[in-house]
Amino acid sequence: MSKKAIYVASTKELSGKSVVTVALALISKDLGKNVGYFKPIGVENSTDEKGQPIDEDTETMMKILNLKIESGVVCPFVVRRDMLLEQLTKVGVSEVFNKIKTSYETASEGKEIILIEGPPALSVGSFVGCPVPKLATDFDAKILLVERFEDDLVIDNVLQARDYCTKWKANFYGVILNQVSPAKMLKAKNVVKPALEKNGINVVGIIPEDKTISALTVKEVHEAIGGKILAGKDGMDRTVQTVLIGAMTPESATRYFRKAKNELVITGGDRTDIIFAALEAGISALILTGNLYPSVKIFPRADDLKVPMILVSFDTYTTLQMVQRIVGRIKPTDKERIKRALKLVKENMDWKQILQNETSFD
Repeated sequence: MSKKAIYVASTKELSGKSVVTVALALISKDLGKNVGYFKPIGVENSTDEKGQPIDEDTETMMKILNLKIESGVVCPFVVRRDMLLEQLTKVGVSEVFNKIKTSYETASEGKEIILIEGPPALSVGSFVGCPVPKLATDFDAKILLVERFEDDLVIDNVLQARDYCTKWKANFYGVILNQVSPAKMLKAKNVVKPALEKNGINVVGIIPEDKTISALTVKEVHEAIGGKILAGKDGMDRTVQTVLIGAMTPESATRYFRKAKNELVITGGDRTDIIFAALEAGISALILTGNLYPSVKIFPRADDLKVPMILVSFDTYTTLQMVQRIVGRIKPTDKERIKRALKLVKENMDWKQILQNETSFD
């Protein structure tokens, strides 16, 4: 049985590949299709009970699609972000490719549609001969690029990606402009889309920004950076949309904190004045840096307001960098995020062109 292989990729991290992949999987299931999922190279997000690395996107898709094969087949390589080179080169170039190829054949067997999710960027895996365009050619898959629309440079990124895919003779199917803010929507539709189409790029969709999907929970932040929860444990499901640094006077801090929404404040544990100001401003959570314990007088107030206070050993700058690398990930239990992702894709992307129209897809 012939299968349709769709390789969802991006030129850089946090573009929204997982949102698009989840939605396409659910739509395909609703169409009665036998759908598979494959991720050649995953990045460790957490570990299982045995301490083995886990790619959470893979675990989520396996549950959504109710796949009955081992996760090691669906995602043959799960590597640490800072150890990718060391881990893959230890295995050997030919062995990496052979394992990916064999795993793909198993994961796609009997499937009408196979969704392949790429790593953080098209080029990841190049040093072991497995960049996205090469694998797409080997798997006879069409590359669907998901690009976060931040500014006009998105046009250059897409054209360069198309040319990179051409080098490998990969089928560059089209692009989705994702996470488009309300202020940039008209430009995306009236300027960027025509410019891309003039250069032969198929713009499959323009998806608006949705903070419900991209936002983190305090629990997700804690799972990613660790630390000790000092108070406010009942607020771990609070949403985080903005990250602020508390390094000013209490008076300025109060005005500053009240301007934002669902903010996470990072400050030193010895800044009792800032901590009190943040709590009274109605923030979502506090991360206290430097392993400095605040006054115990603060704990009852944080508990009453259900504002988690997390103590970490890192300095403020390092903590900020760690938080900024975290992205809200869709999980099988995230019913609201899944619902929103499905709605976004159905309303703003030509999914029929991808999943149903054989002529335009080929």
